[in-house]
Amino acid sequence: MSGEAAAAYTAEGDTVARERFADHFDGNEIGVELSATAATGSFAPLWLTANRNGLASVRRASAYQRAYIIRPMDADSARRWRLGYGLDVAVAEGHERIGIVEQAYIEAAWKKLHVTIGSKILPLETHSSELTSGDLSMGINAQPIPQIRLDVDWFTFPGTKGWWKWKLYGSYGLTTDGLWQQRWAAPQTRYTRHTLYHEKGLFWRFGRSEVFPLTYEIGLRMATQFGGTTYNTRSLRIGGGELMTFKHGHGLKAFWQALICQGSDETDVTDPNTAGNTIGSYVMQLRYHGRRWQATAYWERMFEDQSMLTVQYGIRDMLIGGEVRPPRNPYVSSAVVEYLTSTDQSGAVYHDRTATIRDKMNGRDDYYNHNLYAGWQNYGHGIGNPLITSPLYNDVFGHANTLSFYNNRVKALHLGIAGDPSAEWHWRVMASITWNWGTYTTPLPEPAMRQDYFLAEATYRPRWARRCSARLGLGLDHGRILGNSFGAQLTLKYAIR
Repeated sequence: MSGEAAAAYTAEGDTVARERFADHFDGNEIGVELSATAATGSFAPLWLTANRNGLASVRRASAYQRAYIIRPMDADSARRWRLGYGLDVAVAEGHERIGIVEQAYIEAAWKKLHVTIGSKILPLETHSSELTSGDLSMGINAQPIPQIRLDVDWFTFPGTKGWWKWKLYGSYGLTTDGLWQQRWAAPQTRYTRHTLYHEKGLFWRFGRSEVFPLTYEIGLRMATQFGGTTYNTRSLRIGGGELMTFKHGHGLKAFWQALICQGSDETDVTDPNTAGNTIGSYVMQLRYHGRRWQATAYWERMFEDQSMLTVQYGIRDMLIGGEVRPPRNPYVSSAVVEYLTSTDQSGAVYHDRTATIRDKMNGRDDYYNHNLYAGWQNYGHGIGNPLITSPLYNDVFGHANTLSFYNNRVKALHLGIAGDPSAEWHWRVMASITWNWGTYTTPLPEPAMRQDYFLAEATYRPRWARRCSARLGLGLDHGRILGNSFGAQLTLKYAIR
């Protein structure tokens, strides 16, 4: 090959390489967002704050400015390798934090394998992210935790011709709220730093919607907080109840124990439990895939550690709900109804084995709480269902700036409805009626104390400014837990591309 031909060949190769590189930047979603909330009560109404991935503040007056660039992997749908990334940051005022890194991740997929590195907002497995009250174990109420996650997307079990499909995932991560916990927690109250995180799940799907319109899914999800250091905790078994610091294992053994749900904590002494704070849930859903109507019935049962992992203590706590999507019309596009109960918690009695009592009773599960870790929360927002009151509201229980859940025994009825009157308008309303008992250890002054939460929200996307949208939400809380509050939230968004 002559020198001129070689140079032409090299230039052509460079051009192709640049085009392929540029292709991976096509499809970017770039935008900015400004939101402000104002309310009359001690806190902003719950549904102006909850299930927003930790971005909204519970305070009565707050605001944030947000900027993001996201490249979804759908932009590479025609390619064997699919790449994506996202950076989503905000600066807040009147918030628990000033600077917020909401998302920061890169991801890649090949066939059924999908790897994500960083913190990314993920959709709920079974519920409508817009209308649900929330997931019991791993929901959308708190900011996502940075993780290295491997997903294996739906694949057909051999010999079933698509009638039986599997999906599974696993991840390890590191929580980033340790310094915030240290600064926020009241003196001599428990907090943790450098806590590690593990999550895994397995799902089965039965049915082929293209052949028969019903499919059934069942899954098991589990997550564990482990490792890190616990400060200002008490143990009657060690130290006689004095405030102590415990540094937990973080080596390969700790990672393995989190994976197989084994090991023990320093405070277990002669009665080993399971290392770290483990939580999980069984989920099931039955879907109707009609040509005009779609409907889903779903059920979730949460468990803490080994209690309620089987049906030994009965099935009394659960989230059960359904969603209906009618044919396209200008009135209602989706409706959700749910019932939540978390009052049993394996019963009111708990004790370990002793020399005289050989049977162990696994009651008082104390959902979302743990004696070493700062509860099932991230930056003060509960990671699970927000109707189980998050630590950010602990002022009302007389435990300001403590990282525990003082109201985890709840019954609730929840309704959500959304509609699209036109291409420019979208609306949703939600109403939650709750009865609250506190916890077994710290019950409320009266049983079944009432607290109700309401939201009415409308979004306008003008035809003359397709890249702009405005959303106005009106929230109302009424009751004896978080008190009475009326508030408004205005959010303006501009999509640069």
